[in-house]
Formats: sequence, C-alpha cells, structure tokens
Amino acid sequence: MLNLIIINLVIGFVALAGASLFDIKTREVPDWLNYGLIAFAIGSSLILSIFHGYYHIIINTFIGLGIGLVIGLLMFYTGQWGGGDSKLIIGLSALIGFSISDLGSGFPALVLFFINILLIGAVYGLLFSFVKALIYFKDFKQEFEKKMRTKQILVIRIIILVIGIGAFIFFLSTKSIESIILFSFIIALFIFLYIWAFVSCVEKISMIRKIKVKDLTEGDWIVKDVVKKNKVILKPVRTGITLKQIALLKKHRIRQVTVKIGVPFVPSFLIAYVLTFLLGNWLIYII
Repeated sequence: MLNLIIINLVIGFVALAGASLFDIKTREVPDWLNYGLIAFAIGSSLILSIFHGYYHIIINTFIGLGIGLVIGLLMFYTGQWGGGDSKLIIGLSALIGFSISDLGSGFPALVLFFINILLIGAVYGLLFSFVKALIYFKDFKQEFEKKMRTKQILVIRIIILVIGIGAFIFFLSTKSIESIILFSFIIALFIFLYIWAFVSCVEKISMIRKIKVKDLTEGDWIVKDVVKKNKVILKPVRTGITLKQIALLKKHRIRQVTVKIGVPFVPSFLIAYVLTFLLGNWLIYII
C-alpha cells in the first residue's frame, strides 16, 4: 500500500512537471495527459481497494474527483482557468483523493493542496506580472500613469483616503481592536487598488495581442467582438473559442482577432503540489 502511495505521488509530480512544460511552451495542457492522469488515479485506487479489501480508498478517489470536478468547472466557466488547467485539477484531485486522515493531522491533503494553490498562485501571478512589467517597462509606465489619472480611479482613491482619515482618527481616539481592524482593512483596500491597476495594465500591454485566425487553437480567449461589414460575427466568451467558432471565422475570411494570452498557471500547481507533501499541514502552526 505504501509503495502504491509513493507511486501515486511520483506520477502526480511527473504529470505536473510535463504539464508545466507544455503550459509554458504552448499555453496548453494536452488532453491525453489529463485523461491519462484521471484513468491512472481511478485504476490504481480500484486495484488497491480490491487487493486489500479497503473500499474506502476508491470512495476517497471518487470524492476527490467530484471536488476537483466542481472546482474545475467553476474556474473554467468563470474564465479563470482554461480547459486544460481545469482537467488537470480534476485528475490531481482524483489522484490525491479526499480523506480526513491525510497527512496524519486530521486535515485533508486535498484541501491543503487547494489552499496552497490559492496562496502560491497569487504570489506566482504577481511575480509573473512584475517580470512582464520590467520587460515592457516603458509601455507599462505610460499605461499605469494613464490608468491612475482616470476619473474612476481618482474618485476611488479620494473615497478610500477620506475613509482612511476617519478610521485613523477613530483609532487615535479609541485605540480599540475594532479601530485597528478597520484601519488595517482600509490600508489593504488601498494596496489592492494599486495591485489591481498594476495587473490590469500589465495585461493590457503584454497579454492582449492580435493573432492570425489560422493560428487560433480551441480555448483561446477572444477579448473583442469580431466584426465584418458592421456585422458581429463572434462575441467573446469566458470559456474560450471553440473549433466550430474558429471554422466560422475562417468561413467569413476573418484574418486577425484580438486575444488574451493567459498566464501559464500550471507551474504554480506544481509548486503547490510539492509543498503540500513536503511541508504537510503547515496550518497547524497557525490555527
């Protein structure tokens, strides 16, 4: 049983390492890898359950599969992840499974994995954006200054500043826990505004580009209406373009479209996976 668990961990690592390379190079994770991972997760747990008579193993796998399916579909249909990323998460969730005895801490490894993805993904995304900002620094600087001078941002900054002054006065007069929490929240809100502006500017100058229709692949995100002779041929959708829609564009002889090049997030899955089983339940030191 221990040997198969180790094999599962290694297979998950190898699958993630391969998927990361594909994601960085092509921005896609092949279906054969994702479906192969799902098949292996179910097959290995089924064999283990039959051999040892521990049927909770296959049950844990299907619970993990279900959780991964829900999260994967949610992230896909809200436009946060591509189809390949979502399928990969489903396969990994089935491989890890869901059991309250995972890591010997009473805290499921699958839950820790998703928490690690959330934290690592946020840091990874910011670092990726920072590198892009440095590469396109001149364009980024102009776009950021323009963004911060817009009426919408100026109004939000003034509102936050006024509330922040009020919260600071409240803190000086009471020095209560509530005033500290309120003032900290205002500071966090102010920082979040700048992070949002930073990321949106990086996205605009480095991740929005025109590509030829012949180079489109299923799942690419179109960000502008495709119009020909004042007629809308295709509207952007959060789930990405389909093969049928690509054929439609070719039928209307559309040469170029504007697409969003997504961040290759699979490497953050790999880091989160390694940390999950390397650090174990680090939450025990916080809770």
